[in-house]
Amino acid sequence: MRKVFRVVLISFTIPVAVANLTASSWLTVDQVLQHMNEANQRLKDLQADFVQTKEMMFFDDRIVSRGKFYFRNPDKLVLDTHSPEHQQLIINHNHVWLHYPDLKQVHELSLTQTKGLSALFVGFGGSVNDVREQFTVKIEDTAVDKNGKNCYTLSLVPLEGTPAASSALGLDRVLLTVSEGKWYPVRTQIVQKNGDRTILEYSNHIDNLKLSESRFTFNPPAGTQVINHTSESGVAR
Repeated sequence: MRKVFRVVLISFTIPVAVANLTASSWLTVDQVLQHMNEANQRLKDLQADFVQTKEMMFFDDRIVSRGKFYFRNPDKLVLDTHSPEHQQLIINHNHVWLHYPDLKQVHELSLTQTKGLSALFVGFGGSVNDVREQFTVKIEDTAVDKNGKNCYTLSLVPLEGTPAASSALGLDRVLLTVSEGKWYPVRTQIVQKNGDRTILEYSNHIDNLKLSESRFTFNPPAGTQVINHTSESGVAR
């Protein structure tokens, strides 16, 4: 399952310039979370490009992958990795598919089996409402991006006893960057307790596209080996 979690454990980053605004120009953490919640109530769906970088603590190695991200509020998403190899992570409510086209193989799981996977996508859709329930939150940094937008990096530390604090997930903290206006993540960095970091950068965001339901439902191509890790069947709508 190491390859599975290499796909799943992700984080998000965007280059930002150092801000020179006064402290009074910046919002509080409660204000940022309020903006995020209001923006996600308006967001129906989203498409973006992503670049994912995985840094491993005990190896001089960086794994960089690129692809498309699709999200439909509140809990449907796709990470469609195009390079260096084609892989897909598809979540439809409680149903999860991990598809490896080159291997002609797909793993089926339930979201409850993935030890807090939903926490990895905090900041999108319904997950905004869960931030306070699963994390202690503070503003780690503020900056201004190349378009002159204020950016806020939130430090999210898992609260003991929550799915985000699962020992199997191994999260130390999540650094979540949002920019004013849209208020959904443009950068997320996941720091694991073993020192590994995963960074994912979004660009070319397009929202409210009326994405098809079929985008978030997986039908195995002919010849694909289906490995079912749960007795559940069908997609919870």
